[in-house]
Amino acid sequence: MRSAKEQEYFPYKSKTTCYILVYNNSDVVHIQHNKADLARAYKDATENNAVLYAVWPGKWRSDLFIIDDLNAFAAATGVLNE
Repeated sequence: MRSAKEQEYFPYKSKTTCYILVYNNSDVVHIQHNKADLARAYKDATENNAVLYAVWPGKWRSDLFIIDDLNAFAAATGVLNE
């Protein structure tokens, strides 16, 4: 697993980036690319109820990232601009 904040560029807004939210009770939820789901993921992750991950697909492989800069995620996806 890799760190999103350690990347020079992370494609937070890319429609091919798959977000996964893993809750403390082991529930796993796929996050859609809509404002409500992205905002819920941000809220749950910042409240330490869940950990947000992303799969960034590449040409030859896909990498799993932990979204460890939630402020960058929020800024890029616009979840705090409501």
